[in-house]
Amino acid sequence: MRKLVDAPRKKKQWTEKEEAYLQDKWGTVSIKGLAKALGRSENAVVVRAQRLGCGAHLAGDTRISLNQLMLAIYGKNMLGYTSDKLIRYGLPVKWHVVKKNRFRVIDIDAFWKWAEDNKSILDFSRFEKYSLGAEPEWVDIKRKADFEKLQKHGEHNTAWTSAEDNKLRYLLDKGTYTYTDLARELRHSEGAVKRRILDLKIDKRPVRVPSRKWTEEEIETLCKMVDQGYDFTLIAEKLNRTALATRGKYERLQNPQYNRRYNRGQNENYEYQGIRSISGKDILKDRELMDGAEFQELEPVEGGENDGVYMQAMW
Repeated sequence: MRKLVDAPRKKKQWTEKEEAYLQDKWGTVSIKGLAKALGRSENAVVVRAQRLGCGAHLAGDTRISLNQLMLAIYGKNMLGYTSDKLIRYGLPVKWHVVKKNRFRVIDIDAFWKWAEDNKSILDFSRFEKYSLGAEPEWVDIKRKADFEKLQKHGEHNTAWTSAEDNKLRYLLDKGTYTYTDLARELRHSEGAVKRRILDLKIDKRPVRVPSRKWTEEEIETLCKMVDQGYDFTLIAEKLNRTALATRGKYERLQNPQYNRRYNRGQNENYEYQGIRSISGKDILKDRELMDGAEFQELEPVEGGENDGVYMQAMW
């Protein structure tokens, strides 16, 4: 008697809608989750993703999707405000087009090169070691610094609660708290506290900390810690200063002309240049070059754009 054999199943064809869903969710949803949502096997999902050029999971391809990068760094889907901010700062993403669909990808080596110059806007506190493969040496220092900040000061950019708003008003009424004190009590950054006071239109202000001159040793520590990826909050604690003052000092070191406010609005020829984005290492190198330089006064050009008294460095 002949044995009956089931006829081979006909392969279920992929629709454009399913492919678009796979490309959009690749890197943000687990393969198991994708398989369940699409009603297919996990192997079928992986094979289709490879054929669509979605980028291998660090195997055979140096590119990954922007979704995958956000998941690796932050441990969750951060597409939107966070990814857009990184792109505004020059994150080297490119569009990858497959048929009528496209998604953003980034070369891992290009990411590391960009990240080294933009440590201050990245948070590696939840970035698991080697989740993007081999790492530059500076990454581990940055990871430890961000984790230390997370443990001491909590999550960054968390929403304010009504209880925190009430506590902020109460502490300001006491008239004894500085920005640093408020930030520590409320587990928000000094910058966030300052913005919240303005948003709530609170008239009272924190107690001002007496200013003191920066030493060369402090400036060197500031520049080196910024280059290592430390947040201004931790640098301020190291230097026994406020985070706002520490950030302000670094910005003035990046561009000494930036905070010469007496120029603003006083001269119609004054041109706002913004802040140079240079590293702490370059700042220290510039200061070393300027050390010992002598200045001579130049004669003004009457009636010209440069009418006034100017100084020129002479070596």
